[in-house]
Amino acid sequence: MKKKLENHLIMSGLYKAASGVSLFLSIRLLIDLLGLEEYGLWVLIFTIFQWVLIMDFGIQSSLKTKTPILLHEKKIDLLKSYIKTTYKISFLIGLTIFIGFFISTFLIDFTDVLNISFHSRSFINKLFLLNVFFFCINFVINIQKSLHVAFLKGKYAEQSLAVSQLGFLLLIFLIKLIFKNVDIETKLILVTIANGSVALIVNLIYTYTFFKNEKINLKTETKTPPGFISNLLKLGVKYMFIELGILIIFTSDNYIISNAFSTNKVTVYEVINKLFQFPFLILFAVLSPLWSMFAKNYIEKNKEALLDKFKKFNLFFGIVVLAVTVLSLTVPFVLSIWIKETIVYPKYLILLISILILLRIYVTFYTFFLNGIGKLNFYMGFIIVGVFVKIPLSYFFVDLGFDINSVVLSSILIMVLWVLFIPYKCYKIVNAIDTTSK
Repeated sequence: MKKKLENHLIMSGLYKAASGVSLFLSIRLLIDLLGLEEYGLWVLIFTIFQWVLIMDFGIQSSLKTKTPILLHEKKIDLLKSYIKTTYKISFLIGLTIFIGFFISTFLIDFTDVLNISFHSRSFINKLFLLNVFFFCINFVINIQKSLHVAFLKGKYAEQSLAVSQLGFLLLIFLIKLIFKNVDIETKLILVTIANGSVALIVNLIYTYTFFKNEKINLKTETKTPPGFISNLLKLGVKYMFIELGILIIFTSDNYIISNAFSTNKVTVYEVINKLFQFPFLILFAVLSPLWSMFAKNYIEKNKEALLDKFKKFNLFFGIVVLAVTVLSLTVPFVLSIWIKETIVYPKYLILLISILILLRIYVTFYTFFLNGIGKLNFYMGFIIVGVFVKIPLSYFFVDLGFDINSVVLSSILIMVLWVLFIPYKCYKIVNAIDTTSK
């Protein structure tokens, strides 16, 4: 039992499962508190959080790749300087993002862009700015998650997420209990404050415990060399473009649906999609620590360890297929006991999302390998193609009458190409490792 509790892959999955359960309960409470249409609005605004997180030029992603190298080379002072530089750059980026959003509220009518007719422009602007304020603060403090993964302590990154989600669930329950008679705009503000403040407190606590447990004080006279920063930013920009591309491909769905249909249908899609995100998020959490493990194995030219991980995942994927199949069959029943209001969704939506989730899980494992070793150009090529075809392809299916199935169909076609070529590239890289010079 002690060995399993210390296994970061297993515990990351368990913590993500706890986050998922809390998330499902939170969605039920939020829909009860806000209603379908207002919850759809909350989802649209909350999605901005994901966009904000990638505006760091990939420096937080680079931590997970560069840190194992510096530890392997025992360059501790350079590592301390590197971490300090990461915080400084992140703070400047966060401040710039907030100022940018503040200015945009005067230039852009978000009620028109997001097809929102049931709130004033001034209220939507206030709601946007409050969310962005919390997101930008957490953008900096959130570095603790990348640090935990970089030091091969990934379970603590997922643990912090689980604690945040549980805290948010508790606050939503209290808001629903205490403020049930307040107007809807006040409820939206309270939900925003609850979400942002819980994340901030939890991130601060885990940041403190990370530096305490790893005995890192960041006191060093070493300055991060300009060449190191330059190479870091080159790698980071690639990570940023990859993350941005993934967001455009997979999280633009809500905006496409809102624009083509209504926020009500955003809720329908979001609820069903969240059910299928559950196995994906658990597997994503389990795989996250592999990012730095792949980097370590590749530096050490441990070809056998890499091929063994590939083999084990391919065998494990059979269990994943079975689990997602069972989930797809139980979705109607789960919806009936999870959501109080009736959710009407188009035919084949469940089947299509099942296929998409399986494709994403399979290819994510191999993209983690490419991310971990910093071999990104091949992967970026597929990302760029996906970005350019995602939105027009989705609207093409909308025009053909596929309803909200359109966004899923476009993603499936993109993912099929990834599954065909990306794993092949990973095996080619590993098989080319020269073990004679270890």
